[in-house]
This record gives sequence, structure tokens and C-alpha cells, in this order.
Amino acid sequence: MQAPPLRRWRGQLPGWLARLGASGFPEAVVATVLFLYFEVFGSNGVGVRGTEFAINVVMSMSAGIVGRWPRAGVIGAAVGLLLMLLNPLEFLRFSALAAFVPLISTGVRGHARLCNIASVGYFVLLVVLTVPISGELRQQLDSAMLWAILIALTRFASHTVDRLRRETRAQAGLRVDALRQQRRGIAHDLHDTVAYSTTTMIMRAEQMKLRATDPELQADLDFIITTGRRSVRDLRGMMETLRRNDPALDTGEVSMWRLVKVSDVIVERVAELAAHGLALQVSAPDDLDSLPESVRETLGKLIVEATSNMVKHAAPGPCRLLIESDAAWVEAVFTNRVDPQLPISDEGLGLLGAAERVEALGGELEATEASGTWIVRAQLPLGE
Repeated sequence: MQAPPLRRWRGQLPGWLARLGASGFPEAVVATVLFLYFEVFGSNGVGVRGTEFAINVVMSMSAGIVGRWPRAGVIGAAVGLLLMLLNPLEFLRFSALAAFVPLISTGVRGHARLCNIASVGYFVLLVVLTVPISGELRQQLDSAMLWAILIALTRFASHTVDRLRRETRAQAGLRVDALRQQRRGIAHDLHDTVAYSTTTMIMRAEQMKLRATDPELQADLDFIITTGRRSVRDLRGMMETLRRNDPALDTGEVSMWRLVKVSDVIVERVAELAAHGLALQVSAPDDLDSLPESVRETLGKLIVEATSNMVKHAAPGPCRLLIESDAAWVEAVFTNRVDPQLPISDEGLGLLGAAERVEALGGELEATEASGTWIVRAQLPLGE
């Protein structure tokens, strides 16, 4: 539903005001008002001429441009005050108030160093310009103290506004970062859980297809496998789109194994093989989940693929998984009896994908058959 025009306009007003303030427009308006006021009321209602007019122009223009060009505005106001010292006319002293515009503007806009320098310089010039030299010491101190208080209050107020502006901007940035981080977390978790579950479903359907003899059932399994692969492909395409739109999300390939523990994979595969009449005997250290992420992911995928091949090709009976690790390597060895009724292919019983992943990490994978026993041995380096 579309919001009413008035409500939409109100929603856009803060951003519009922010852009207007950043353009230096407020300083220009204030400078214009001050110039007109100086001209009309600066010398008993009569417009000043000559040098006095030029000084008013310098002070007003300096105040007007400080929003866009801070240094030029500050220097211009200082030049105007120096010109007042060279032309000590009584009605010109009121024009010195224009010097507070650069102090406020630079303070509010976060130019702290420039504002501090201008505060000290303007204080000296204003004291010399307005404090009577021939007056009493108390009067001189009172005048100097008045300028010090005014400049200090101006500096404090502008610093407070700048601090509030910075805090508001920081809080807005934190909210945006939190939303982005939440989106990244949801995207990662969605990919990890859905892709892993879908891949497991595809592998299970492929295993069922090997045992199915009904053509209609095989067609249904083919449909499930094709649909599952398409879903994983679409999910990865969505993740690629998110990575292009959010560079911080592109921290490398998002793996569906990021949240999966190797110990959980082993437990799941033991149950899977048991459901097919195969007893998987496991000997593995307890710290597998502390391995580097790339090694852990590759090892998890290798366990799934090797045990899936056991389901497809192993003869009923015991199967073994032995994992050992040291400071430099992780070694995984899978053994099982081969069903003599199933031919052994020359492609390593479908382990080509696992071999590519292992070799990509600088490891080795070999699959051999000896005396009716199928042996798969993989080594993964732990180094950089």
C-alpha cells in the first residue's frame, strides 16, 4: 500500500534538511542577514561607504562561505578583524560578531583543529579591537573575560552538536552493520543447512535407484535427483548474487559443510551403513572438529563419498574407517570387502570428485583393490 503524499514528504524531510545543511546554505543565509543588518543599523541607519563597506563585505562573505570552504572562511574573517584594527571606527565593532559564524560552523562540522586555532586567534583580535587601552585594568579584564566566555560557550556548543552528530552517525552505521551481519548469517545458515540436506537426499535417492527394479520408481527417483540438483544450483546462484551485492559476504566459497562437525558426519554415516547391513568400525581421534576449516570440510566430504561407495559396492560385513593425525598430516583409510557380483570400475568407484578436492589441498588419494578388499587412502596436509 502506498503512503499518503504528506506522509511520504515528511519521511523525506530529514534527509533533505541534512543535504541542505551539508551544502553550507545555513551559513550563507546567516551571513546575508548579518550583512543587511550591518548596512541598515551599523551607522545610525545610514549605509556605510568605502573602507567600512568593504570590511562588512569581507566579514559577511567569510561567514557565508565557511560552510563550503572552512579554511577560506576562517582566514577571511581573520582578515576582516585585522582590517577593523586598521580602521578603529566605533560602529564597525558590531560587525565583529560575524566572526562567531566560522567558529560555530567549523565546530559543528567537526573541524576541531581549525576551530581551536580560530578561537584563539579571534579572541586575541577581538580583545585588541574592543578592549580600551586607556581604561581601567578591571574594565579591561572584564571585557577580555566576556569575550573568553562567549568564545568558550560557542566552542562548547558546537563541540556538543558535533559529538551528537557523530554518535548518531555511528549508531546508524552500527544498525546497518548489524542488519548486514544478520543477513549474512541467515544466508550462510540457509546455504549450509539446505544444501547439505538436499545433497544427502540426492545421494540417498541415487543409492535407492541402484536397488530399484521398477521403471516407474526409477523415473520418480530420477525426478527427485534432478530436482534436488537444480535446487542446490539455484541456491548457489542466489548466494553468488548476494556476494556480488555485498562484498563483505564474499569471504571465499560458501561451503555447506561450514556448520557440520566431522564427528556428526561419522555418526550419521555409521547409522546409514547399519541400515544397509554394513557395520562401520571407526577409529579416529577426538579433536577432528578442531582441524583447519578447509581440511575439515574436505575430510567430511571424503567420508560421505567413501561410505556412500561402501553402500553401493561393499559386500555385507564389517567396514573400517581409520583416521590418524599429527602436526603435519591427516590420514584417512577406508576398507571394505568388495561384492564379487559388482564389477570394479576403472574410475575408482566414483571417487574422482573426492580425489580432486584432496589434491586441491595438496594431498593425495589412492584407491586400490587387494585380495577382495577395497582400500581408499587419503592424506591431507595441515600446513599453510
